[in-house]
Amino acid sequence: MKRIVDIVFAFFLLITSANGQVQSSPGKKSRNNHSVYFNFGWHRIFYTNSTIHFRDHQIANYNFKLIKAKAIDDNDLQIGKHVDAPQFTVKLGWFFKKNPSNGIEISFDHAKYILKQWQQVRLKGTIDDVYYDKDTVLAPSFIKYEHTDGANYYMVNFVKRKQLVQSGNGKHELDLLIKPGAGIVRPRTESTIMGDHANKRYHISGYVAGIESGLRAVLFKNILAEITCKGAYANYFDVLLAGSGKASQQWWSFQYLFLIGYQFGKPGRTKDSWQGY
Repeated sequence: MKRIVDIVFAFFLLITSANGQVQSSPGKKSRNNHSVYFNFGWHRIFYTNSTIHFRDHQIANYNFKLIKAKAIDDNDLQIGKHVDAPQFTVKLGWFFKKNPSNGIEISFDHAKYILKQWQQVRLKGTIDDVYYDKDTVLAPSFIKYEHTDGANYYMVNFVKRKQLVQSGNGKHELDLLIKPGAGIVRPRTESTIMGDHANKRYHISGYVAGIESGLRAVLFKNILAEITCKGAYANYFDVLLAGSGKASQQWWSFQYLFLIGYQFGKPGRTKDSWQGY
């Protein structure tokens, strides 16, 4: 939880600093302004099946793959059952003064990934120099594998904004957003492989790329509400396990996000917007 507070506090400092730089000079009016915004909210995430490669030839002796393994996120937000953070998203962005249709956004998705227990998958590879190629049930005594301290997408997005409608007084509007982007994945992985347990450190394990789209409502000039959907491809090619063990996997994910926020400064009108309802 301290890590979450640190992230939010750092974003707040960045926004405060940027706000001090983007305010218009006294006595000057500009149709287009810089606009800096901060969003925070909750999401659900769904994963495609993935092949997970587990290997260790130094301390343990295994090199095998689980073919098309299923995973779920962690949507249990019941108070008292979990002390870790729920799945959340934080965004910091700004729209350009000269072209308010475009902007840049830094986003962090604290997404959770849990390999589903008791499912049957195909296991191919060696354990203690014995080769296996058979259907296997994933019991906790054999393997547990999850990124519940976060699969953690860190992305930089290009933001394309289309103003759909704006009120006559300019205080309320509805925008369409499209956000392609890419970045790194930095999970903290907890695993138990045949009795060897580890909750490893946060570690840059690969990369992610995706696109997000949805609606952004501006209320009372500064309050924001967003509902978006996001599709992404993530490649975790260097996941840390117990001892010298490593894992690798790739997946596609789909998210829907609910965010609220605040903007400093108001971006100018986009082309062909419908205004004055």
